[in-house]
Amino acid sequence: MKITLVHGKYFNSWEALGLGYIGAYLKSRRRDVEVNFFQCCFDGDAEVIRGAEDSDIVAFSCTTPTFPHAVKIAGRIKEINPSVRTVVGGYHPSAVASESLVNEIDHVVVGEGEAALLEIVEGRTDRIAIGRPMSFEELPWPDRNLIKNERNIEVAFHDNNKRITSFQSHRGCQFSCKYCLDGHKKALYGDVRKGLVRYRPVSDLLDEIEEVVRNFSIDLFKFSDPTWNTSKEWVIEFCEQKISRRLAVPFYPNIHAGVTSEDMFKIMAKAGCHEIAVGVESGSPEILRQIGKGTTVEKIRQCVKWAKNAGILVRGYFILGMPEETEEDLKLTEKFAEELDLDEYGFTILCPYPGTFMYNPEKFRTVDWENADEYSNDFWQTDHLSNQQLKEWQQRLTGNFKEKLTWHNKAIT
Repeated sequence: MKITLVHGKYFNSWEALGLGYIGAYLKSRRRDVEVNFFQCCFDGDAEVIRGAEDSDIVAFSCTTPTFPHAVKIAGRIKEINPSVRTVVGGYHPSAVASESLVNEIDHVVVGEGEAALLEIVEGRTDRIAIGRPMSFEELPWPDRNLIKNERNIEVAFHDNNKRITSFQSHRGCQFSCKYCLDGHKKALYGDVRKGLVRYRPVSDLLDEIEEVVRNFSIDLFKFSDPTWNTSKEWVIEFCEQKISRRLAVPFYPNIHAGVTSEDMFKIMAKAGCHEIAVGVESGSPEILRQIGKGTTVEKIRQCVKWAKNAGILVRGYFILGMPEETEEDLKLTEKFAEELDLDEYGFTILCPYPGTFMYNPEKFRTVDWENADEYSNDFWQTDHLSNQQLKEWQQRLTGNFKEKLTWHNKAIT
């Protein structure tokens, strides 16, 4: 049986860890499968279609901006081979499963894909397949050769002069940010309020990091987790074991400002933490409260101070255009951004992706999601600010910090 895994088309490239896990899991459970892989930011449409047209199953991993392209490719493959079964999974199908059941798609996987896709391989016929939460103990490491991880590493080296890749340390997030699929709807990894946050054993994670660093000559590694420090105790255990192994390669995680301490940053620095990314989002206390961020300007300020004192670089992400945001709120954000004096800044405009608190299926049914994301969209506005005003504020802030912008903001600027 031939199975082709396809990572969606987007302007940015990152390693397809989710498909790496799925491919490794399928091969560990079925000796009779041939698993193929394409990543649409590297592989052209014709190459993907040619490589997948003789498959038994073609499975696409999709975010909302990549879903329309996946449907087009699935349709063209089906024109050539009507017997192929097409599957979509990932954040978008998990958030709006029924809307994802278009003519070109045979199965939608909701939630984690490893066991669900195996069941489809073994004959499951439900058009909507609910994936079960997977424990790290039953998951093999992601197959980085399958997902051609070297290509992503080469892009990182071209952009940063460093060979960089990512690892997953846990699944799930206990926060309830209204603008986020991991927060509001728990679309992919389940309702963590029912105890479904799964932390990876530190020793297993470090074993994989050591092997990947050795095999791929990594200079810096990141974590794919939306929030890495969901448990300070786990963070400290990771750092202690990394230090004891004398694993000197630096790392870079996403940090929630509400779950930090001075001691946590000190041991992170000792363990080689090079930089952190913090979701600041807004400098307005009222906006932070409204979006369910679980933090305050005081906690953000303290987090940045502790990290800087420990010698760790700080990148801050800001989201403009929360539903009730006013120009006065944005002025507070501008002032706060200046006060924090971060090493890098990223400014985006809220994009109400399907499954988030802000999504309105009737209002946004005709949105061209293939050309809309948080970096640029033409339809979102607040109760008080037009889309054009939000874009002007984005331009103003990126101009204020033009020497310290993230790569993404530089690309769109």
